[in-house]
Amino acid sequence: MTEHSTPETAGAAETAGTAEDEASLRAEIDAELAAERAARQRAPQRLTGLVLLIGGLVGWISALELQVGKEFLLQNPGASLSCDVNPFISCGSVMMTWQSAALGIPNMAIGLGGFAIMGATGALMATGAVLPAWYRWARLGGMSFAFGYVHFLAISAIFAIRALCPWCMVVWAVTAPMFFATLARTIESGDLRLPSPLASVLRRWVVLTLLWYLLVVVVIAAVFWRQWLAVLGIA
Repeated sequence: MTEHSTPETAGAAETAGTAEDEASLRAEIDAELAAERAARQRAPQRLTGLVLLIGGLVGWISALELQVGKEFLLQNPGASLSCDVNPFISCGSVMMTWQSAALGIPNMAIGLGGFAIMGATGALMATGAVLPAWYRWARLGGMSFAFGYVHFLAISAIFAIRALCPWCMVVWAVTAPMFFATLARTIESGDLRLPSPLASVLRRWVVLTLLWYLLVVVVIAAVFWRQWLAVLGIA
């Protein structure tokens, strides 16, 4: 006796086949992306860990220098610091403004705590330790906050205070690679899934860091052009 399929069963079979094909294609794409990330990692765990460790150490020392300098100025009003080079290159001019404690906590204290945590995190990563997912997301969140706050401080110093703090700029300089490397690592580990073209760009953390440095240098050169000419004795 020959069995005949009804339109309903044929439609169900076709739908099931389509779903299986889509699932198979999606799995194949995920496998290819995972293989690409594994083969051409730009932010492997140990390298990212070293970036966080070194950046955290340099940033912590910078924050400590700023903390000691501010305490000295508070105890000795009218004194100057070794990093007070001239009116527009001066730590004292920046650290005594309201922006130095914009969140109600001295930026130095935030830096001392934040850079210590990131440095310790980098040390763990450099040893190959596996961090839990919540900690990896906290790492990205902390560095995103730090990088965003650096932009607030940089914009304030350049356009509002009109003075450059050398130790502050060291903090800016180390925060950028720490953020971009952390972002690239989060993408390559598969925690943060983005469209392939965007992910490919954001994984190039060295290039992004250099472009950010270039942008900051150009802005500083343009805004303080007259001051630079005066320092060079041209104007």
